[in-house]
Amino acid sequence: MSDSTPSQQGGGQSNGPNGPNGPNGHHNSKIPRVLACVLCQHRKIKCDRNTPCSNCLKANVPCTPSTPAPVRPISAATAQSMSSAAASPTPGYNLLPSAPTPAEEKSPKPWKPSGKLVVEDGSVKFMDSHMWTIIHENVAAMRAILDAEAMDEASPFASDAPTPDDNVDLLLNDFASIDLEDVVPSPVQIFRLWQVFLERVNPLSKLVHVPTLQPIVVEAAANHRNVANNIQALLFSIYLISTITMSETESRQMLDMSRNEAIKKFTIGVKSALTRVNFLKNYDMTTLQALVLYLISLQGRYNRHAAWVLSGVLIRIAHKMGLHRDGETLNLTAFEIETRRRVWWQILMLDSKFALVSGFNDTLLPWGWDTKIPSNVNDADLFPGSTEPLQPREGPTEMIFCILLYEIGKFISQNRLPDFEEVVLLGQGPEPGTAPGDSIRASLDKYNAMIDALEERLIAIEQRHLDISAGPTHLMSSRLRPMILDKIRHMLIPMRETPEWGTEVFNVQDNIFRISLFHQEHNLTYYELQDNQSFIWFHRLHFQFEVFAFLVGQLYQRRQTGSLADRMWNVIDKVYMYHEELWDMSQKQYSELAAFIVRAWAKRERALTSMCVPFDVPVCVPKLQDRVPQPSSGSSSNGPSPAQPGHMDMPHLNNGGAPHTDGQLDFLGNFFDNSALDWDMWGDMGVVANGNPGSSGPTTSQTGTASGVFSGFGNFGTQPPPPRW
Repeated sequence: MSDSTPSQQGGGQSNGPNGPNGPNGHHNSKIPRVLACVLCQHRKIKCDRNTPCSNCLKANVPCTPSTPAPVRPISAATAQSMSSAAASPTPGYNLLPSAPTPAEEKSPKPWKPSGKLVVEDGSVKFMDSHMWTIIHENVAAMRAILDAEAMDEASPFASDAPTPDDNVDLLLNDFASIDLEDVVPSPVQIFRLWQVFLERVNPLSKLVHVPTLQPIVVEAAANHRNVANNIQALLFSIYLISTITMSETESRQMLDMSRNEAIKKFTIGVKSALTRVNFLKNYDMTTLQALVLYLISLQGRYNRHAAWVLSGVLIRIAHKMGLHRDGETLNLTAFEIETRRRVWWQILMLDSKFALVSGFNDTLLPWGWDTKIPSNVNDADLFPGSTEPLQPREGPTEMIFCILLYEIGKFISQNRLPDFEEVVLLGQGPEPGTAPGDSIRASLDKYNAMIDALEERLIAIEQRHLDISAGPTHLMSSRLRPMILDKIRHMLIPMRETPEWGTEVFNVQDNIFRISLFHQEHNLTYYELQDNQSFIWFHRLHFQFEVFAFLVGQLYQRRQTGSLADRMWNVIDKVYMYHEELWDMSQKQYSELAAFIVRAWAKRERALTSMCVPFDVPVCVPKLQDRVPQPSSGSSSNGPSPAQPGHMDMPHLNNGGAPHTDGQLDFLGNFFDNSALDWDMWGDMGVVANGNPGSSGPTTSQTGTASGVFSGFGNFGTQPPPPRW
């Protein structure tokens, strides 16, 4: 039985009979709020709101009271629109609503999705996803509660400081004047970053041709200035994405700096090199590969709307280069055909993901593209300049993960689902046996049949090319199909057929909570299943902070008890275990999230105590209580440094997950020992002369004498991959 109760809005403001919203309240007698003076607002310091204030007296300057911003006039069209909206409210759009009434439970309202304009960070953005609009408005309401509490005193929460990428714009800032030598890693660090890239990023992206690029990495380690600007952009993007996959401990051990410092340093390098190339005017494959890797690194840590806009630039460049047309129709070499296919499909998947998290149901790729999915071949099968036709392999290859992922993307692009969200979220309300109910059931059957067809296609690929004994990439690939299809099948369960229907699920908002909670649990399951920890970074990039914050807000507002609440508190503990960045209280969004978790637990604790139900305190809660300052206690806390992650019992991770428990990086072996590097090995390495790897004939990396050269990197590209790559 649900324990949801109507909650108080406005950060604890009373709604009783004598409260401002009650029948005896006196709205007309409300005392006008005194604003901070102009100087204090400009300096962003606390103002005592006296005239003159103490800060102006100390500074010996005139104290000028600030005035409220003038009310903007409302046009006739806007007034009419607002009047219509008030008369016919859209179901599910109430911010942090209270428990539904019986009438709402039995009579779900019709829904006609038409998109919605939302205001975020002072700008207007359009969303056509009903689910993302609800999530956005709930998160905005959570922030409004904290902002309201901070109006009359100094905010106890961190400032809205920019992330290493938010404070710099790629297109408008001048990076050409930056000396790249100031941000180039040392030779040993370059080799470490390259090895991390080969271990963690390359198997899941397959954007670069390793045998061609590896000699250039060696040349760059000797002298970074010797390589062309587009190559430098690609190398810096490799350094950046490799750092993204690391934990804080790994970054300090491998790069002698914090993870954030390394990310900022290599981000500057990427942007500076791209600016020098003038990527908006000069188009080549190497620069495009650098841009794609850079966008991969932005997932989960950059403004999601800006990232989607930037992915549009990427698509236009790819379109201008003709990547939307398959290379076979353009009489290109097999090497060029495969490279173009790999890059195009990675761009397609990236744009689809960015469109989704930006509030769109579908990507806006240009029509008329016919680029095929990349062939099932290894890098060793591709030779730049070769005129021989390429024969795809039967059996396992390096491409298995990407081929499965792109097959899913191909299915989505071929099957537009305009009413999928309506069916999943709102269309399941009509009673079975009625005309609307039968229509919804037909749509559900159609989508289930489509998912069955997709699963058959993926199983056929797995039977031909997947071998879990072939290494961690294939083991990771074996989980891709259930990881995605299980989520979709769960969404297609009719709301009335869920175990929680009638007890904890009554309406659309409840159904979104149920679906979002399952997705969080499902993702965490794959965190825990990672036998090879090198790939956890991939799951971490798909962590959706806004969805997690929405779930926390629901716990605070209306879900103190119940099975869904129990499951969500278990999720919170695990998320804080795997995402160490959430412990950084210097970031406003993380400190606000922590504040709501602490408050939500206080409500839950009171509810469970009143019910005489025993409970365990989540591991993260006491640590968050130490770090979250109370509104009356100023901006400091007696807990550990806000920027330090909480110390929880975490699994043994070797990447961007939780910190390492034993400080050792087993997967790199003796890679930290500089003396273990055979420096003589690099002497005979051939180097591509121009700045575009793969644009000329075969390099020395393809010759028979290269096997000894590549021994330090596991014979990448010199022979067919061993059983474990």
